[in-house]
Amino acid sequence: MDEAQAISTVDWRARASALDQGSRSGSETIRERLLKPMDGEVAKSFSEAQLRELERVLAASASRRLPINIRITMPFLWRRYFVTFLAGPEQRSEERLKAERAKHAICSFANVCFFAFLLTLFVPALIGLVHIFAAGG
Repeated sequence: MDEAQAISTVDWRARASALDQGSRSGSETIRERLLKPMDGEVAKSFSEAQLRELERVLAASASRRLPINIRITMPFLWRRYFVTFLAGPEQRSEERLKAERAKHAICSFANVCFFAFLLTLFVPALIGLVHIFAAGG
């Protein structure tokens, strides 16, 4: 058995635990977030070099800063929901854009309901502001 095979047989949880030593308590490492949802046998099949490269690529993509990055979590009824608004220069390829448009259609039922909800909030607010400014001037 060569060194790469020996490393790949080590339990991935032990590797992730060793990597996590010294990090903030309660936070998951990139490696843990990557490997946790995987089948155990697949997770064990990565060599240490492959895991390091995956971590490097994921850390680089996660560290990109966007000019506008607004993330809000709010309670609604008995659950918590989040809203994220991101904006910045487009860096995705045309192929990826087409694939994502097909997978996440903007005219889905949930999106239409969300935009209708926003309109019911903002249109009366806008009318109220116009009325306030018109009465003051």
